[in-house]
Amino acid sequence: MSSDSIRLDGQVVIVTGAGHGLGQAYARALAARGAAVVCNDVVAERAADTVAAIEAAGGRALAQVGTVATPEGGAAIVDAALAGFGRVDAVVNNAGQLRNAAFDEMTVDDFRAIVDTHLLGAFHVTQPAYRHMKAQGYGRIVFTSSSAGMFGSPWQASYAAAKAGLVGLCNVVALEGAAHGIRANAIMPMAFTGIGEGGPPPYPPDVLEDTAASLQPIAHLMTAEHCAPLVVYLASRDCAETHRVFSVGASHVARVFVGSTSGWYTPDGRPATPEAVREHLAGASALDGFAVPESMNDASRFVGANLPSGPT
Repeated sequence: MSSDSIRLDGQVVIVTGAGHGLGQAYARALAARGAAVVCNDVVAERAADTVAAIEAAGGRALAQVGTVATPEGGAAIVDAALAGFGRVDAVVNNAGQLRNAAFDEMTVDDFRAIVDTHLLGAFHVTQPAYRHMKAQGYGRIVFTSSSAGMFGSPWQASYAAAKAGLVGLCNVVALEGAAHGIRANAIMPMAFTGIGEGGPPPYPPDVLEDTAASLQPIAHLMTAEHCAPLVVYLASRDCAETHRVFSVGASHVARVFVGSTSGWYTPDGRPATPEAVREHLAGASALDGFAVPESMNDASRFVGANLPSGPT
Protein backbone atom coordinates (compact mmCIF):
# COMPACT_ATOMS: atom_id res chain seq x y z
CA MET A 1 0.00 0.00 0.00
CA SER A 2 1.14 3.57 -0.61
CA SER A 3 2.13 5.92 2.21
CA ASP A 4 -1.24 7.65 2.02
CA SER A 5 -3.23 4.42 2.33
CA ILE A 6 -6.11 4.43 4.79
CA ARG A 7 -4.99 2.60 7.93
CA LEU A 8 -6.70 1.85 11.24
CA ASP A 9 -3.68 0.72 13.22
CA GLY A 10 -4.20 1.12 16.95
CA GLN A 11 -7.94 1.61 16.55
CA VAL A 12 -10.72 -0.61 17.86
CA VAL A 13 -13.87 -1.16 15.82
CA ILE A 14 -17.08 -2.91 16.86
CA VAL A 15 -19.00 -4.66 14.09
CA THR A 16 -22.40 -6.07 15.00
CA GLY A 17 -23.74 -9.03 13.07
CA ALA A 18 -20.16 -9.82 12.06
CA GLY A 19 -20.64 -13.59 11.75
CA HIS A 20 -21.65 -13.67 8.09
CA GLY A 21 -22.61 -11.63 5.05
CA LEU A 22 -21.92 -7.90 5.12
CA GLY A 23 -20.78 -7.89 8.74
CA GLN A 24 -18.13 -10.51 8.13
CA ALA A 25 -16.88 -8.66 5.05
CA TYR A 26 -16.66 -5.42 7.04
CA ALA A 27 -14.82 -7.06 9.94
CA ARG A 28 -12.26 -8.70 7.69
CA ALA A 29 -11.70 -5.55 5.64
CA LEU A 30 -11.25 -3.43 8.77
CA ALA A 31 -8.82 -5.91 10.28
CA ALA A 32 -6.84 -6.02 7.02
CA ARG A 33 -6.28 -2.27 7.45
CA GLY A 34 -4.95 -2.71 10.99
CA ALA A 35 -8.01 -2.36 13.21
CA ALA A 36 -8.64 -4.61 16.18
CA VAL A 37 -12.20 -5.81 15.59
CA VAL A 38 -14.88 -6.87 18.05
CA CYS A 39 -16.97 -9.37 16.10
CA ASN A 40 -20.46 -9.54 17.55
CA ASP A 41 -23.05 -12.11 16.51
CA VAL A 42 -25.94 -13.96 18.12
CA VAL A 43 -24.49 -17.26 16.89
CA ALA A 44 -21.25 -18.18 18.65
CA GLU A 45 -19.91 -20.35 15.86
CA ARG A 46 -20.33 -17.62 13.27
CA ALA A 47 -18.56 -15.02 15.42
CA ALA A 48 -15.73 -17.46 16.06
CA ASP A 49 -15.38 -18.21 12.35
CA THR A 50 -14.94 -14.52 11.54
CA VAL A 51 -12.33 -14.13 14.27
CA ALA A 52 -10.48 -17.22 13.02
CA ALA A 53 -10.39 -15.82 9.48
CA ILE A 54 -9.04 -12.49 10.72
CA GLU A 55 -6.39 -14.10 12.89
CA ALA A 56 -5.33 -16.46 10.11
CA ALA A 57 -4.63 -13.37 7.99
CA GLY A 58 -2.52 -11.86 10.77
CA GLY A 59 -5.13 -9.54 12.24
CA ARG A 60 -6.52 -9.00 15.72
CA ALA A 61 -10.11 -9.74 16.71
CA LEU A 62 -12.28 -11.11 19.46
CA ALA A 63 -15.69 -12.75 19.37
CA GLN A 64 -18.60 -11.35 21.35
CA VAL A 65 -21.79 -13.39 21.42
CA GLY A 66 -25.02 -11.67 22.29
CA THR A 67 -28.01 -9.70 21.08
CA VAL A 68 -28.11 -5.99 20.28
CA ALA A 69 -31.85 -5.92 20.97
CA THR A 70 -31.56 -5.09 24.69
CA PRO A 71 -29.73 -2.34 26.59
CA GLU A 72 -27.79 -5.00 28.47
CA GLY A 73 -26.77 -6.67 25.22
CA GLY A 74 -25.54 -3.43 23.72
CA ALA A 75 -23.57 -2.52 26.83
CA ALA A 76 -21.97 -5.97 26.89
CA ILE A 77 -20.64 -5.49 23.37
CA VAL A 78 -18.99 -2.20 24.30
CA ASP A 79 -17.68 -3.67 27.54
CA ALA A 80 -16.07 -6.51 25.57
CA ALA A 81 -14.23 -3.99 23.41
CA LEU A 82 -12.96 -2.10 26.45
CA ALA A 83 -11.94 -5.26 28.28
CA GLY A 84 -10.26 -6.82 25.27
CA PHE A 85 -8.65 -3.82 23.59
CA GLY A 86 -8.99 -0.88 25.99
CA ARG A 87 -10.94 1.55 23.83
CA VAL A 88 -13.66 2.04 21.21
CA ASP A 89 -12.91 4.12 18.13
CA ALA A 90 -15.67 3.11 15.74
CA VAL A 91 -18.96 1.24 15.66
CA VAL A 92 -20.46 -0.36 12.58
CA ASN A 93 -24.13 -1.06 13.31
CA ASN A 94 -24.83 -3.94 10.95
CA ALA A 95 -26.88 -6.51 12.88
CA GLY A 96 -30.30 -7.18 11.43
CA GLN A 97 -33.03 -9.61 10.53
CA LEU A 98 -35.95 -9.75 8.10
CA ARG A 99 -39.60 -10.77 8.57
CA ASN A 100 -41.45 -9.72 5.44
CA ALA A 101 -45.23 -9.73 5.27
CA ALA A 102 -48.06 -7.77 3.72
CA PHE A 103 -48.81 -4.71 5.85
CA ASP A 104 -52.31 -5.85 6.81
CA GLU A 105 -51.02 -9.31 7.79
CA MET A 106 -47.90 -8.26 9.71
CA THR A 107 -48.00 -9.18 13.39
CA VAL A 108 -47.16 -6.77 16.16
CA ASP A 109 -44.55 -9.19 17.48
CA ASP A 110 -42.78 -9.40 14.12
CA PHE A 111 -42.89 -5.64 13.65
CA ARG A 112 -41.46 -5.09 17.12
CA ALA A 113 -38.74 -7.71 16.62
CA ILE A 114 -37.45 -5.93 13.51
CA VAL A 115 -37.45 -2.53 15.19
CA ASP A 116 -35.77 -4.00 18.28
CA THR A 117 -32.92 -5.44 16.24
CA HIS A 118 -32.30 -2.70 13.68
CA LEU A 119 -33.29 0.59 15.31
CA LEU A 120 -33.17 -0.06 19.04
CA GLY A 121 -30.20 -2.37 18.53
CA ALA A 122 -28.20 0.45 16.99
CA PHE A 123 -29.20 2.71 19.87
CA HIS A 124 -28.27 0.11 22.49
CA VAL A 125 -24.76 -0.30 21.09
CA THR A 126 -24.08 3.25 19.98
CA GLN A 127 -25.06 5.09 23.15
CA PRO A 128 -22.51 3.46 25.49
CA ALA A 129 -19.88 3.61 22.75
CA TYR A 130 -20.69 7.29 22.14
CA ARG A 131 -20.04 8.08 25.79
CA HIS A 132 -16.51 6.68 25.53
CA MET A 133 -15.93 8.44 22.23
CA LYS A 134 -17.09 11.73 23.71
CA ALA A 135 -14.65 11.34 26.63
CA GLN A 136 -11.73 10.63 24.29
CA GLY A 137 -12.71 13.34 21.80
CA TYR A 138 -12.91 11.05 18.79
CA GLY A 139 -15.21 8.50 17.21
CA ARG A 140 -16.72 7.14 14.02
CA ILE A 141 -20.20 5.61 13.79
CA VAL A 142 -21.76 3.85 10.81
CA PHE A 143 -25.48 3.14 10.75
CA THR A 144 -27.04 0.75 8.24
CA SER A 145 -30.17 2.05 6.54
CA SER A 146 -31.71 0.74 3.32
CA SER A 147 -33.39 1.86 0.14
CA ALA A 148 -36.46 0.15 1.58
CA GLY A 149 -36.49 2.75 4.34
CA MET A 150 -35.65 5.76 2.21
CA PHE A 151 -37.81 4.90 -0.80
CA GLY A 152 -40.18 2.13 0.30
CA SER A 153 -40.59 -1.55 -0.55
CA PRO A 154 -43.76 -3.69 -0.48
CA TRP A 155 -44.07 -6.28 2.28
CA GLN A 156 -41.35 -4.55 4.30
CA ALA A 157 -43.22 -2.12 6.56
CA SER A 158 -41.30 -3.15 9.70
CA TYR A 159 -37.92 -3.20 8.00
CA ALA A 160 -38.54 0.09 6.18
CA ALA A 161 -39.72 1.84 9.35
CA ALA A 162 -36.65 0.70 11.27
CA LYS A 163 -34.27 1.64 8.47
CA ALA A 164 -35.80 5.09 8.04
CA GLY A 165 -35.58 5.58 11.80
CA LEU A 166 -31.86 4.83 11.65
CA VAL A 167 -31.33 7.81 9.36
CA GLY A 168 -33.05 10.03 11.92
CA LEU A 169 -30.88 8.57 14.68
CA CYS A 170 -27.76 9.11 12.59
CA ASN A 171 -28.68 12.73 11.90
CA VAL A 172 -28.93 13.56 15.59
CA VAL A 173 -25.79 11.64 16.60
CA ALA A 174 -23.86 13.46 13.87
CA LEU A 175 -25.08 16.87 15.03
CA GLU A 176 -24.47 16.24 18.73
CA GLY A 177 -21.19 14.44 18.16
CA ALA A 178 -19.60 17.10 15.95
CA ALA A 179 -18.27 19.10 18.88
CA HIS A 180 -16.60 15.98 20.27
CA GLY A 181 -14.78 14.73 17.20
CA ILE A 182 -17.47 12.14 16.49
CA ARG A 183 -18.65 11.64 12.92
CA ALA A 184 -21.71 9.58 12.04
CA ASN A 185 -22.96 8.44 8.65
CA ALA A 186 -25.51 5.97 7.31
CA ILE A 187 -25.13 3.53 4.46
CA MET A 188 -27.66 1.80 2.23
CA PRO A 189 -25.91 -1.41 1.11
CA MET A 190 -26.86 -3.25 -2.07
CA ALA A 191 -25.77 -6.86 -1.62
CA PHE A 192 -27.09 -10.39 -1.43
CA THR A 193 -26.47 -11.47 2.16
CA GLY A 194 -28.89 -14.27 2.97
CA ILE A 195 -30.63 -12.14 5.61
CA GLY A 196 -34.02 -13.59 4.67
CA GLU A 197 -33.01 -17.22 4.29
CA GLY A 198 -35.35 -19.66 5.99
CA GLY A 199 -38.11 -17.10 6.35
CA PRO A 200 -41.38 -16.51 4.49
CA PRO A 201 -41.40 -15.52 0.82
CA PRO A 202 -39.74 -12.10 0.49
CA TYR A 203 -42.44 -10.57 -1.72
CA PRO A 204 -45.72 -11.43 -3.43
CA PRO A 205 -45.20 -13.02 -6.88
CA ASP A 206 -45.73 -9.84 -8.90
CA VAL A 207 -43.37 -7.78 -6.76
CA LEU A 208 -40.85 -10.60 -6.71
CA GLU A 209 -40.88 -10.66 -10.51
CA ASP A 210 -40.42 -6.88 -10.72
CA THR A 211 -37.61 -7.00 -8.13
CA ALA A 212 -35.80 -9.74 -10.00
CA ALA A 213 -36.04 -7.75 -13.23
CA SER A 214 -34.69 -4.59 -11.59
CA LEU A 215 -31.73 -6.44 -10.10
CA GLN A 216 -30.86 -8.55 -13.13
CA PRO A 217 -28.34 -6.08 -14.66
CA ILE A 218 -26.44 -5.63 -11.38
CA ALA A 219 -26.94 -8.97 -9.62
CA HIS A 220 -23.42 -10.19 -10.40
CA LEU A 221 -22.01 -7.10 -8.68
CA MET A 222 -24.12 -7.32 -5.51
CA THR A 223 -21.48 -8.77 -3.22
CA ALA A 224 -20.45 -7.68 0.26
CA GLU A 225 -16.97 -6.88 -1.03
CA HIS A 226 -18.39 -3.98 -3.03
CA CYS A 227 -19.76 -2.42 0.19
CA ALA A 228 -16.83 -2.94 2.56
CA PRO A 229 -14.46 -0.23 1.20
CA LEU A 230 -16.90 2.59 2.03
CA VAL A 231 -17.36 1.20 5.55
CA VAL A 232 -13.58 1.08 6.06
CA TYR A 233 -13.32 4.71 4.99
CA LEU A 234 -16.24 5.88 7.16
CA ALA A 235 -14.77 4.08 10.19
CA SER A 236 -11.32 5.61 9.71
CA ARG A 237 -9.65 8.81 10.86
CA ASP A 238 -9.49 9.83 7.20
CA CYS A 239 -13.27 10.19 7.08
CA ALA A 240 -14.16 13.84 6.54
CA GLU A 241 -17.90 13.30 6.07
CA THR A 242 -20.60 13.32 8.71
CA HIS A 243 -24.39 13.56 8.72
CA ARG A 244 -24.54 11.83 5.33
CA VAL A 245 -26.37 8.86 3.80
CA PHE A 246 -24.64 6.84 1.08
CA SER A 247 -25.97 4.18 -1.26
CA VAL A 248 -23.23 1.62 -1.84
CA GLY A 249 -22.81 -1.64 -3.71
CA ALA A 250 -22.82 -3.03 -7.22
CA SER A 251 -19.61 -1.08 -7.94
CA HIS A 252 -21.03 2.35 -7.03
CA VAL A 253 -21.17 4.90 -4.19
CA ALA A 254 -23.75 7.71 -4.24
CA ARG A 255 -25.01 10.26 -1.75
CA VAL A 256 -28.71 9.98 -0.90
CA PHE A 257 -30.47 12.98 0.62
CA VAL A 258 -33.79 14.41 1.74
CA GLY A 259 -34.51 17.81 0.26
CA SER A 260 -37.16 20.51 0.40
CA THR A 261 -38.61 22.52 -2.46
CA SER A 262 -38.93 26.27 -2.10
CA GLY A 263 -42.67 25.69 -1.97
CA TRP A 264 -45.67 27.97 -2.26
CA TYR A 265 -46.54 30.71 0.24
CA THR A 266 -49.82 32.47 0.82
CA PRO A 267 -49.39 36.04 -0.43
CA ASP A 268 -50.64 37.71 2.75
CA GLY A 269 -49.21 35.37 5.37
CA ARG A 270 -52.66 34.15 6.38
CA PRO A 271 -53.55 30.43 6.58
CA ALA A 272 -54.35 28.92 3.20
CA THR A 273 -57.70 27.43 2.30
CA PRO A 274 -57.92 23.80 1.21
CA GLU A 275 -58.91 25.05 -2.23
CA ALA A 276 -55.79 27.24 -2.45
CA VAL A 277 -53.66 24.29 -1.44
CA ARG A 278 -55.26 22.21 -4.19
CA GLU A 279 -54.55 24.95 -6.72
CA HIS A 280 -50.90 25.48 -5.79
CA LEU A 281 -49.74 22.05 -4.63
CA ALA A 282 -48.26 21.08 -7.99
CA GLY A 283 -46.07 24.18 -7.96
CA ALA A 284 -45.16 23.61 -4.34
CA SER A 285 -44.01 20.11 -5.32
CA ALA A 286 -41.84 21.19 -8.28
CA LEU A 287 -38.26 20.06 -7.82
CA ASP A 288 -36.56 23.16 -9.19
CA GLY A 289 -34.90 25.28 -6.54
CA PHE A 290 -34.79 22.65 -3.82
CA ALA A 291 -32.47 22.70 -0.81
CA VAL A 292 -30.94 20.00 1.40
CA PRO A 293 -31.23 21.23 5.00
CA GLU A 294 -28.53 20.10 7.42
CA SER A 295 -30.81 20.22 10.47
CA MET A 296 -34.33 21.04 11.62
CA ASN A 297 -33.24 24.63 12.23
CA ASP A 298 -31.77 24.81 8.73
CA ALA A 299 -35.15 23.72 7.39
CA SER A 300 -36.82 26.53 9.36
CA ARG A 301 -34.30 29.06 8.07
CA PHE A 302 -34.97 27.90 4.50
CA VAL A 303 -38.69 28.55 4.94
CA GLY A 304 -37.97 31.95 6.47
CA ALA A 305 -35.60 32.94 3.67
CA ASN A 306 -38.28 32.21 1.08
CA LEU A 307 -41.11 34.18 2.66
CA PRO A 308 -42.56 36.63 0.12
CA SER A 309 -41.45 39.53 2.31
CA GLY A 310 -37.99 38.02 2.81
CA PRO A 311 -36.51 36.85 6.12
CA THR A 312 -37.74 38.61 9.24
